[in-house]
Amino acid sequence: MPKCIFLSRLGLALSIALWILVLPVPANAQDPPNPEDAIAIITSPLPGATISGEVVITGSAGHPDGFAYYELEFDNQDDPNEVWLPIGERVAQQITNGTLGIWNTVGRGIADGTYQIRLRVFLNNPESPPIEIVVTDLQLINNPPTPVPTSPPQPELGSSPGPEAGPSPTSLIVLPPTNTPLPTLGVRNGNNGDGAIATGTAGDSEDNGDGLSFSQIQNAFCGGSVLAIVFFLGFGGYLLARARLRPRIRQIMWQIRNDFDND
Repeated sequence: MPKCIFLSRLGLALSIALWILVLPVPANAQDPPNPEDAIAIITSPLPGATISGEVVITGSAGHPDGFAYYELEFDNQDDPNEVWLPIGERVAQQITNGTLGIWNTVGRGIADGTYQIRLRVFLNNPESPPIEIVVTDLQLINNPPTPVPTSPPQPELGSSPGPEAGPSPTSLIVLPPTNTPLPTLGVRNGNNGDGAIATGTAGDSEDNGDGLSFSQIQNAFCGGSVLAIVFFLGFGGYLLARARLRPRIRQIMWQIRNDFDND
């Protein structure tokens, strides 16, 4: 009897052990996904890039066996308070070297400035934190400033522009002034029988035996004046006599003509 009880208990224990070995393990009892196997990559835009309009964000997001979804967000780096805003809806499809999303910076009225975007990949284990990557220093410029025309730089005071390269000008040759002698007057010396000519400068007015004296010039001027007066008086008398005799001559000519016509 005791032997039978022992055998029955042994069989029950073996049955329970076999049942535990054969029974499948439930899914929630498996090991959680390893976060290190997650993929979160942004290939464009790169840090420091200038962006505008609709920005296409490319890269990869996924996990070999524990992927749940991913999401894209942006933040204004000029604001000291970090506030991440969604770029689009959550995506439950894994992406490999493709378009992760499109950030419409115009339609949402986002101001120009410096921004950063991040990709967050969530796993199907709620206890696993998301895997993320951040791209910083993106310069958003949708309204570039109007360039202001600038005036050309003015030369500094006391400075002059340097000479341009080219042939050197020929310097002018300045001749020194020369003393040109005044013309001389030559007259015959009445005291010399050999007809020698005495010379003297036009500016000399002294009376000497070798040149014209002032008295000789004065006598010549007076003689010329007398001759001119006599000439004008004679010419004036001629004109006066002609004016007085012309009517008489005409009268005589008319009379002669009439007498000739009458004959």
